[in-house]
Amino acid sequence: MQSNASLWSATSTSPTFPPLMANAEVDVVVIGGGITGLTAAMLLSTTGKRVCLVEARRIGCGVSHRSTVHLTEAVDTRYKQIESDFGKQGAQLVAQSSRAAIEKIAQLVKAFAIPCDFLRRPGYLYTEKDKDVAGIEEEHDAAQRAGLPVDLLPEAPLPFANKGALRFPDQAQMHIVRYLASLATAAQAKGTRIYEESRVITIEDGEPCIVHLEHGPVIRAKDVFVATHAPLNRVFLQTKIAAYRSYVLAFPQVKIPDGLFWDTEDPYHYFSTFDVDGVPYLIVGGEDHKTGTTTDTDEHLEKLLAWTKSRITVPAPSFRWSAQVEESVDGLPFIGRNSLSEHVYVATGFSGNGTTFGTIAAMIVTDLVNGHANPWADLYAATRVKPMSSATTYLEENIDFPMHLVSDRLHPPDAKSPAEIRPGEGKTIRLRGERLAVYRDAQGSLHAVSSVCTHLGCLVKFNNAEKTWDCPCHGSRFGVDGAVLDGPATRPLAKKLLDTRHASGTIDARRGAEAGEVRDGATPSRKDAE
Repeated sequence: MQSNASLWSATSTSPTFPPLMANAEVDVVVIGGGITGLTAAMLLSTTGKRVCLVEARRIGCGVSHRSTVHLTEAVDTRYKQIESDFGKQGAQLVAQSSRAAIEKIAQLVKAFAIPCDFLRRPGYLYTEKDKDVAGIEEEHDAAQRAGLPVDLLPEAPLPFANKGALRFPDQAQMHIVRYLASLATAAQAKGTRIYEESRVITIEDGEPCIVHLEHGPVIRAKDVFVATHAPLNRVFLQTKIAAYRSYVLAFPQVKIPDGLFWDTEDPYHYFSTFDVDGVPYLIVGGEDHKTGTTTDTDEHLEKLLAWTKSRITVPAPSFRWSAQVEESVDGLPFIGRNSLSEHVYVATGFSGNGTTFGTIAAMIVTDLVNGHANPWADLYAATRVKPMSSATTYLEENIDFPMHLVSDRLHPPDAKSPAEIRPGEGKTIRLRGERLAVYRDAQGSLHAVSSVCTHLGCLVKFNNAEKTWDCPCHGSRFGVDGAVLDGPATRPLAKKLLDTRHASGTIDARRGAEAGEVRDGATPSRKDAE
């Protein structure tokens, strides 16, 4: 079951913007055109800042358009845990900031008449297991102490049996791509200069900061906000987050009771219904796993389908997709000034609450850039370290980097030659002592790139649902042509030219050459091709 475009991207269009072709100088550079970057650009422009937003690909085409768009105070980390790790006041600030984000989105929708079908609806944390009922009750008490008007129910209003639920009133949902498209247009009208196909490769913190684009131009600015989901940070901040893939199915003409729903499984399932152009869709997500740790990613979509069918009568899904989720080591996102920086700000670790936390991040950074106090800035500070609460998770998540960096090189590649790679498959092979990542497309042509991630040198693995090369260390993802799809990597995988003589994947033993002999940077000669 291959993944494809999300429901949101398939049912909407976005405005286009040119790449930045000349050097520029502004007050603030915002890097990333998703919910976080566009909201920040809008808010900063409204305060009078000269803002330039640069997006590596297209506006909203990253994680934002693959969201399930649950705007909620019910964050992934339970309030009981937040209270334990950050205190009662910390839990209250999480609840307050989440509510403020929902209301900020509602305000922007009204102010700019954004046609994104924004609607208010309740949210339900529920369980199907007797052993988890006590946890629901404890979460009810913790959420109330955080100031949330939650209700404890004997069951959630679902078409299948469950043991109890916690109701969060007045949550929200919307068509995310239509929201972002209108937000980009409104931000531009406010003075934001927006550029697409303008990938940032390095940032120099200073006075001014200097932002270098892949295709040459540089931007000088007083402040830089890296709103890229995965920050352009090679070491320290990367050790405090971990990338996961989460899977989504959308079933047409299915209605369930109004609401956003989350169960208590680990990983949990989340679902809701949403009408798009008059068609009701049941949108179901879950089956999370750490990015790059499995090749048979189709299996997760199949498991999600089986889970849904065991509870709700559904037709075949019309849309199936996956998204990147950045998990924080201590359960809350990192927002604010980057470590060892004076003028560079970051926002990451949103877990499954990207639309809500992305809006919170934009609000916090707008205040910080303008020198204003923000009531949530200290709680979410990007430089914080919570050694007692996060030490175990920190060690568990970061053991992957040295383990994969060393052990993956000791394992044999997936195939001995390109002949073993079928159309639609990607496998690693070793040719002339170099390990390559090779994909064969539907027409039988081979696409070879280096298998070494350009972030910190781990070896990528093929994702057969998305047709991408994924890094198991820090979650960077690349297209079959090597192009960067998700950071923290900023540079593509190096392309490798396979000898056309061996395009079929055979081995020429007579010449003593392995299939697909590597010819870096040159087209095979006529003699080689004979």
